[in-house]
Amino acid sequence: MKRLLLVLLFCAGGVVFSAAPVGAQTTRIVPDNWLPALAPSIRSALEQLKEANSQAEMNRLSREVADMTDAQLFIAYVRLYEVLSPKERTALVAEQAKWLKARAKAAEDGIESKGGSLAPLEANSAEVTFTEKRLAELRDRLKAAQKKSKS
Repeated sequence: MKRLLLVLLFCAGGVVFSAAPVGAQTTRIVPDNWLPALAPSIRSALEQLKEANSQAEMNRLSREVADMTDAQLFIAYVRLYEVLSPKERTALVAEQAKWLKARAKAAEDGIESKGGSLAPLEANSAEVTFTEKRLAELRDRLKAAQKKSKS
């Protein structure tokens, strides 16, 4: 179900980002008053992770947390994209592509137990930490952009 949400959000985002001509009014993808309740699911997965009895279960749960955190990031990214000028949107897309590569490297660098069954948990944890920082950054930028547009 969570992966389906990510796929749907990704596909919807792709339509807006690729179909809208530069300078055209963009249809809102994420309604202002709607935010998927991902935080409770993340908290639940983290609680389950504390109680997990196998490495495979820990790896699976840590991947779920990483995926849900990425979904939160995507929503913040889309919301920010919607309030930017065409020039700022282009810069954001390039910036995000660069950031995604950096996140993959951070996840890889987070692996201390090279080749072990612990490696996915370590990579997922590093990815979540990296994503949470970006999420906070994009949310701050969105607040500033919204404040600026109301001035």
